[in-house]
Amino acid sequence: MRRYTPIVMAAFISTFSPLTSFANDAESVSKVPYSAGLDLASLTDKVYQRLPGLLAEGKYQQLQQANDSYSNSLFAEPITGNLSLFSDEVGTGRGSQEWEGGVDLPLWLPGQKQQQQALSAKIAAELPAYQQALKLEASGEVRQQIWQVKLAEAQLEQAKLTWETAKKLQNDVESRVKAGDLASTERLLAGSNTLEAHSKMVNAASLLQQRLKIYQLITGENTLPKQVEETVITPSEDVQQHPQLQLQDQLIARLQAQMGLAQYDGAVNPSLSVGVRRERGDRAEDYTNSLGIGFSMALDDKAYRQPAIAQASAELADAQVTRQSLWRDLKTRQVAAHEELNSSRQQLDLITEQNKTTQQYYQLQKRAFDLGEINLIDLLRSQALANDNESRKRLLEVQIKQQISELNQSHGIILSNN
Repeated sequence: MRRYTPIVMAAFISTFSPLTSFANDAESVSKVPYSAGLDLASLTDKVYQRLPGLLAEGKYQQLQQANDSYSNSLFAEPITGNLSLFSDEVGTGRGSQEWEGGVDLPLWLPGQKQQQQALSAKIAAELPAYQQALKLEASGEVRQQIWQVKLAEAQLEQAKLTWETAKKLQNDVESRVKAGDLASTERLLAGSNTLEAHSKMVNAASLLQQRLKIYQLITGENTLPKQVEETVITPSEDVQQHPQLQLQDQLIARLQAQMGLAQYDGAVNPSLSVGVRRERGDRAEDYTNSLGIGFSMALDDKAYRQPAIAQASAELADAQVTRQSLWRDLKTRQVAAHEELNSSRQQLDLITEQNKTTQQYYQLQKRAFDLGEINLIDLLRSQALANDNESRKRLLEVQIKQQISELNQSHGIILSNN
């Protein structure tokens, strides 16, 4: 029994199946929903509200409130009270008694209260920097998701055009086979070509659906902004104004304030004691009342403060190293984004010229096929070359727009109405 490969059998079946089934598939191909009422800024704000990092904003307010409460306290540590009773009831039993009570008032060390208040100011300044960094993160999410959808949309558009071209060719071959101008085997080849193009279109439609679902998951929106293209925005400020660097700078400022406070960790605050004493020698005597004032301070606590100072210094050094690494990464990303954009623009100029030549070549090959000068295989090769060049050109056009958004992201440009 003669065996046929699956692709040949599929092509054979397709020659007897109405092409309207493919047309119905084409009509059901996924389309990207757009909304004129949605813009990049409002979409970014919605994504910002959904970011997991938004939950961490409250920690800055809590830190500031706790530090404010401490720095505004009258004393450096909690006031402690004490009460003592001395009696000879278990001894001589003559009625000798002594009552002693007092309070200890821990005092602030010189500069300690001011340093604690300065820390509150640094914590307060860190929150806006954190919010800006989060908004930049949200902008990056929006840019990434939108252009993933746009690239998939462009791929589907090109796949659909390729399929439509293959379908037209198949119809032409069908007519010429019926007229006896072509061998019946050409019908199988044309059908196979149409099936392959249709398969690629289905895959492209599936990819677009995947991208759309991820977009909906991240943004919470079912539509894309109608206007998604950006212009190249090169800020006049240096990279130092980048939100991520600004946040790291605020972290360093806070650690510097904490390092200033580290000299007080392990230190013993001086304490003022105020107390009263009530005593009598025996039951026959009257009580004698007296007031006492005392003062205590550490004579040498320098060695006990060193571990906290060293720890704070190490944390500050790590933060400064992280900042330098971040600065290098940002500059590297900016340079790479600039070069990729310039390269893509040059490639687009070249491929545009190449595409013109390729399309002219394909039209000549198509005419030669119509005249019977070349066979179908040669025509399909030139057609594949033309389709490939056209697809590369279209995708490169979309990629350039994507690279512009990535360049703006690398410069720390937030998608906002400001």
